Amino acid sequence: MAVARMLKVVAFVHGSAVEEAIERLRGAGVLDIVSDEHELPAPVAIAEEERLAEFDEYIANAEFVVSFLGKYHESDAPFSAFISEKIHLSEGEFIALRSDAAFATLYRECVDLSDRLAGMGRQRVRLTRLIQDLEPWRDLHLQISGWKGTENVVLFTGTVPANEGDAIRQRLRDAVTEVTIEELGAVGSRAAWVVMAHRDTLDEVRATLNLTNFAEVAFPELSDYPAEEIALARDEIDQIDADRERLLERAKSLSDEQYYYAVSLAESLGSARDAVAVRDQFGTTERTVVMAGWVSARNRASLEDALGSLGGLADLTFREAGPDDRPPVKLENPRWLQPLETLTDLYGLPQYVEMDPTPLLAPFFLLFFGICIGDVGYGLMLIAGAYLIKNRLDVAPGVKRFMDLLMLGGASAMIIGVVTGSYLAIDTEQLPQFLQSLALINPMDQLTQFLIIMIGLGVVQVFFGVLVAAYDAARRGDASSAVNDQLSTLLLAVMITVAVVVPGAASWAIVLGLGTVMLMKGHAIEAALVNAELPTWERMAGGAWVVAFIGWLTSLAFGGPALVGWAFLGLSAVGLFASTGVRRSVVALLGGVYAVYSMTGFLSDILSYSRLAALGLSSMLVGSVFNLLAGLVWSGSAPMFAKGGFSLVGGVLIVVMASLIFVVGHVFNVVINLLSAFVHPARLQFVEFFSKFYEGGGRGYAPFGYRTKALVLHAQGVQQEGGTES
Repeated sequence: MAVARMLKVVAFVHGSAVEEAIERLRGAGVLDIVSDEHELPAPVAIAEEERLAEFDEYIANAEFVVSFLGKYHESDAPFSAFISEKIHLSEGEFIALRSDAAFATLYRECVDLSDRLAGMGRQRVRLTRLIQDLEPWRDLHLQISGWKGTENVVLFTGTVPANEGDAIRQRLRDAVTEVTIEELGAVGSRAAWVVMAHRDTLDEVRATLNLTNFAEVAFPELSDYPAEEIALARDEIDQIDADRERLLERAKSLSDEQYYYAVSLAESLGSARDAVAVRDQFGTTERTVVMAGWVSARNRASLEDALGSLGGLADLTFREAGPDDRPPVKLENPRWLQPLETLTDLYGLPQYVEMDPTPLLAPFFLLFFGICIGDVGYGLMLIAGAYLIKNRLDVAPGVKRFMDLLMLGGASAMIIGVVTGSYLAIDTEQLPQFLQSLALINPMDQLTQFLIIMIGLGVVQVFFGVLVAAYDAARRGDASSAVNDQLSTLLLAVMITVAVVVPGAASWAIVLGLGTVMLMKGHAIEAALVNAELPTWERMAGGAWVVAFIGWLTSLAFGGPALVGWAFLGLSAVGLFASTGVRRSVVALLGGVYAVYSMTGFLSDILSYSRLAALGLSSMLVGSVFNLLAGLVWSGSAPMFAKGGFSLVGGVLIVVMASLIFVVGHVFNVVINLLSAFVHPARLQFVEFFSKFYEGGGRGYAPFGYRTKALVLHAQGVQQEGGTES
């Protein structure tokens, strides 16, 4: 239950065996490759650069085909709208995929279909707009080619705002007498006009119209009557629709036949490109290529087997991680604990030298999750739903691991439900006597006790985090931090507890606790005595001041004479003026005062756990409301059954409705509480618990291997789990 031990690997491979070595490393999938640290030139020649460019072109083509065919692909997998579809292949089939002549033909056909469909779409939009523009002039019995007028009369068309038509017409008449206007249909909020004017007055007419909101409309590419042009456009649209339907049928057929192949090829090409691009991280000499990386100790044998068959053409060296190294991080936990790694991943992996927090947070998270759900029936529903999703749907490994987490949480909810006597939020008094005897607390009736228990759990986890921090510091050899920074916190908590619990102990417990913790957190003793830069007498002076402070503190705690305080104050004044050792001790003590002040944050951390009580109670209350509603509806069935005859049908309908309210209501309650039951316990781990000892920021172990997303690779043939075989 820890961070996996990593080994630094340096492989020296003869230049003639590099291709085979890369393929073997890719197949083994255990080496996290890093850049060569010897600053040797990378073995990427012009040939490799050309291969990368070629792969980029192939990948772009494959991704275009996937994108185009994906528009017409309909998955028959269950819940495909919510779960990404998986394609199952064997490793051999995956490696054998190539961008061959068949794919080139498929690509060209997809490009042709895409271009033709796009062109048809643009043409259809143009024709539709043309029909809309011509519609107001449909009843004009004049060919569009004749809209230019005659030898003496000029004719042009346009639109004006419908509410300004009379004003514009009057303005034209006031300016020019030899003008005629025919108003046709409407174009939205504008009216269509045909304006006829004598050529001698054309300039005046246009000048007048230019001062208004008149917008000239012309159709220079058309010549027939508007109604005929509209009919021609409609016929062309019908033909486009027919052709488009035929092309769509072909695209759908092509998608049914080739979509899975295209997806598989795109991912295979991406993985093949990685096998070329990875060379940029290698170093090279005249005849040898240097490969460096990290491998977990458990996978060392797999790496040796992968490159061992190369014989004398490859040589491996292993070493432990050094203090300046930053190895990748892989968590190694028992199978039952691995679902809880989801929480660690959400926050961030530990650094290589840190502890794995997963086993530390596991019992707390499961307990808190169970409290938030807090019902035997709800726990069973979670277990059943998560089990079906994991085993009946073809979901990704990460989703399966999350379903395992929900099943563990469901089991915890069942245990808490037994302890609190909650079975689908049914009133405890209506439960069998046996189930009532198992309940230890009724949160609805014992709210204060329930809240105190939640606060107590907060105290336990928060201070457990402090203990973990102390252990981690001691493990790293920092005993001073373990004692002064961490255990001092526990000391203050103990002294406060003594002050509250033991009669008459408040004065001395608080004074000694605060004073001692200030000294410890400020590292005052170290500042006074452990400082080689100061002469011996300075260190002795600083130590004497610390002893004097402890003496004054003891006197203050047990009611000693005030003279002790004045003497200490005078000694401090002299020491501050005369001794560097005393000054450093005083400054350290002031730092301890600030550190103690900062500990007030522990109070807010602990109070955050009270929300667990609120979430647990809300789940019970909402469930009881649905029980009440279902009971009210159910009660109406008894009179119906008593009447007999046709009333029995009504009674059955009432029973069905009450059952639906009960079932749907409780399912709804589980769903709405599931998010808060996950988020708030996770927040307690991340904010209140991790802040005491955990830093995070580690880089995940990412060994070089086959890179897939929609594909699921199997070593021996295709093993489908609801997915699709390509």
